[in-house]
Amino acid sequence: MALGIGASTFLFGVTYGVLMKPLPWPQSERLVLVKETRGGNPPRFNSFSNVSYHAWRENPATIEGIAGWSQRTATLAGAGDPERLRVATASASLFTVLGARPLIGALFDENDEIADDVVVLSENLWRQRFGADPHVLGRTVRLDGQPHHIIGVLPDDLAYPDRATRAWVPFRIMPTSGNSLSMFDAIARLKPGATAAQAASEGTARGHNAPDTGMTTMAIFGVRGPIEISAAPLRDALTKDVRRPLVVLLIAVGLLLVTATTNVASLQLARATTRYREMAIRAALGAGRARIARQLLVESLMLGLAGGGAGLCLAWLLHRMAPSVLPADFPRVNDLSMDTTVVMFALLVSMSSSIILGLLPALRIGRLDLVVSLAEDGTSPVGAGVRSRTAQARLLIMAMQVAIACVLLVGASLLGRSFVALLNADRGYDPAGILTARLSLPASMYAPERRYAILDQILSRLAAMPAVSAGAFTSELPLTPGGSTSAFTLRTRQGVITVQASPRIVSPRAFVAMGMHVIAGRGFDEGDTDTSPPVVVVNRAFARRYLGDSALGAKLPMGLGYQTSDVEATVVGIIDDVRYLTSADSTQPEMYYSYRQFTHRIAMPVVTLLVRTAGDPRGLGPALRMAIRDADDGLVPDAVATMEDRMLTSIARPRLYAILLGGFAAFALVVAAVGLFGVLSYGVAQRSRELAVRTALGARPVDIVRLVLGHTLTVTGIGLAAGLLGSLVFTRTLGSLLYGITPHDGITYAAVSMILIVVAAAASFGPARRAARADPLRALRT
Repeated sequence: MALGIGASTFLFGVTYGVLMKPLPWPQSERLVLVKETRGGNPPRFNSFSNVSYHAWRENPATIEGIAGWSQRTATLAGAGDPERLRVATASASLFTVLGARPLIGALFDENDEIADDVVVLSENLWRQRFGADPHVLGRTVRLDGQPHHIIGVLPDDLAYPDRATRAWVPFRIMPTSGNSLSMFDAIARLKPGATAAQAASEGTARGHNAPDTGMTTMAIFGVRGPIEISAAPLRDALTKDVRRPLVVLLIAVGLLLVTATTNVASLQLARATTRYREMAIRAALGAGRARIARQLLVESLMLGLAGGGAGLCLAWLLHRMAPSVLPADFPRVNDLSMDTTVVMFALLVSMSSSIILGLLPALRIGRLDLVVSLAEDGTSPVGAGVRSRTAQARLLIMAMQVAIACVLLVGASLLGRSFVALLNADRGYDPAGILTARLSLPASMYAPERRYAILDQILSRLAAMPAVSAGAFTSELPLTPGGSTSAFTLRTRQGVITVQASPRIVSPRAFVAMGMHVIAGRGFDEGDTDTSPPVVVVNRAFARRYLGDSALGAKLPMGLGYQTSDVEATVVGIIDDVRYLTSADSTQPEMYYSYRQFTHRIAMPVVTLLVRTAGDPRGLGPALRMAIRDADDGLVPDAVATMEDRMLTSIARPRLYAILLGGFAAFALVVAAVGLFGVLSYGVAQRSRELAVRTALGARPVDIVRLVLGHTLTVTGIGLAAGLLGSLVFTRTLGSLLYGITPHDGITYAAVSMILIVVAAAASFGPARRAARADPLRALRT
């Protein structure tokens, strides 16, 4: 009971804290996340444009205000050792829209939106780096080399977009002009009485009057269709990716609680059978049925409340562990708590379970015949252990437990196999043996020539290390959000087409370091420099969509700020597709350029270093940091991690769901096995006279074993059939959570059926063996 109630209370607490608990900002139900699409296509990165922002901002009818923001990492200096931290660049209206208030100082206002030299600190950063000094206001710190004056501190519970954000700096959303288009995320506050649907309709109508941004729209959206705005309540938008998994897990833990409760109910029914004579004596002494039922309910209530109290302690421990166990990107982790609602849920579950536990034996004992019960000698007549209503109720409960175990095992097996398929999916590169580190080289601190000199020095030091087989860098790393896109026209055999693709800047040995597969032509080499003809490598998706069979030798614009805009690069190679965000993402057209071919050094403020080794890449961490420090002692690498760790982080949620549902299924299987063993052991004891008579009439031990096993497999078969039917319904909710496997996978259903049959047979072996070895003479005399 403690395990069932504790698991249920914990998962209810998570579901309530994530999906139902109000957000911390005032009147948070009026906050909506707004997104933009063009012709039905979402943008490649971020979700809202400056065009829609300015078109909707003036005199809106449905919203009180709209704000934009984006996230980046920056180096904080001027407050101890330099540190990399996450910074949100936000319009001045962000805190007004949220209704946030500072812990000390002030937040942005309209004047700060134009200025770029102020910063708001998070409460965590203020306490950690400044010792919660109230006189920190006005102090100057540097973010990526730029001075910023601290104007306020924001409480951690009001942090947006998440508590990992350590500071906020203002930015001015670019006005609409020509083909310029900037992308960010946006949030709005509804006016009283307005709905999200009304806001979306107004935003879409305003967007239809916005100016066309031409080829820039093609680069970001892939089409040049009309603007469409969607608006979703902020709480729903933040939790949409975890809503279905939490509902599935809540159903699973509910089944787990039913399994635990029914198992105890089966024990209570068995106990009630042995108390017939006691209850008959109580009735003979004047106790009415209501009083007997009340006594049984009070006894079960004590059991349920004891289990509930222990379960509440277990749930509290799980809640304390949750922030360290749940994935880092799991929404609203800090909103989880054992509050009054969660405690009341635990009490309600305990009381409900107690009533069920007491009601079943009370109903059974309530029908006892006083004369017969007092006249019996305490032994069961031949066959009563099978034919009695109590025995049949216990068998029905046992079949129910098998069915629940079947449903949970099928769900856990599907999620487990899906996770394995996700783990082993072909990503277009080999993640083993790669150490990565992100470097920020902002233009405010590093001129282009200095930036490339630092990168060349770091690569030279890496190449000189004996343990390093390849050292390189890339402008964008797989499994990392963000990036860039471009669009241009291309003349092909079919005519002039519009191309949308993502450009990547890499060093010559990046393909080797990443373990990427060149499927045609060649990659880059040291001969590809600014004095050689420009070349480009495209991925399979680009070649298939735009170039067909004539990919190698095709001409593409050099672009990317090259010194002459009409220079073309020759396609010299095709590499396999790489999935950049998660293993299940569809691939996009990509173009790869060697940084050595740009005499006019292009802006590349963030790069990711790649170090490949045959051994454990974690051991290269100190050497990599030393190489970076020697190149520039002001550089602070962040996100130093192996590629395998990055990959596991990207699939942390599927792994969590598989582990949780697998744990529930294992618990249900153990409960079912123990229940089968207990019911069969009790049944054999109840049928001792019957089995003795069978033996006396010539039944062999193998016949007795076959009888018990047959009885077990019959009950298991009924439960298994019900469980398989239930699994067909339950697994329909898992469809969006599965990768590389269908919800109705036949192998999974067959394997689970075999497991349950084997477990049932093993549980029945001990009782069957005891029944076969029983002495019939002693059984008949007892």
